[in-house]
Amino acid sequence: MKPIYEPKPGKKMRIVVLFSGGASAVPFIMRGEGYEVVGGISSSKNAPGISKLENLGIPVEVVDIHDFYGRCPITDMKVRESYDRKLIATIEKRGWNPDIIACSGYMYILTPVFLNRFPNRVLNVHPADLSIEENGHRKYTGTNAVKAQLEAGERVTRSTVHIMVEEADQGPILVVSGGLPVEGRNAEEQQALMKEKCDGPAYREALRLLSEGRFAIDSERNVYIRKDGKWEKRFIRLPEEMV
Repeated sequence: MKPIYEPKPGKKMRIVVLFSGGASAVPFIMRGEGYEVVGGISSSKNAPGISKLENLGIPVEVVDIHDFYGRCPITDMKVRESYDRKLIATIEKRGWNPDIIACSGYMYILTPVFLNRFPNRVLNVHPADLSIEENGHRKYTGTNAVKAQLEAGERVTRSTVHIMVEEADQGPILVVSGGLPVEGRNAEEQQALMKEKCDGPAYREALRLLSEGRFAIDSERNVYIRKDGKWEKRFIRLPEEMV
């Protein structure tokens, strides 16, 4: 077991954001004291998050994935490996030297080429409580997770910040947000509000705890939180009042 990030005296934890659209979590994660967002990469030249980050004073690079793929199918993972090498090269060229990669609405699977370059340090936020299981599997995964929760009759929805692994939505859980009541909203309306009420607070808390060196992970990908000087094998669940 070892801390995911170990604080460095006089230095803040450095974060690079990957995004494909609006990068909705970024304004929330800007509020921390122990970390800083040093750069962002957009997978789309048309992403509204580009101007959002630039207005926040964050330098942005664009590596348009569709331009990169050309006529190749976007599902070709060999091309994806090359694309991921381009992401790494962009980060290195800018000298951002990130401690953490934070995905905010990044819509593409990252290959081991990228994940192994930043082991256990690539985070994502998912619009569901990934600790909920059914028949031994995580129940609400995939791009239609909010719709699935509403159809299942869930009265609240939560967001999960987790460490990314090759299998989508299967990584170790760090923080689960408080619950946002559904209150008659459809899936699109619910997910839009979750970005503010669930995604942002959960991401901010995960990064705060990481920047303090309070998360650790072992060789079997079990997550630990340090409390009162002792390590406990568990993730963080935010109280409902934080929604």
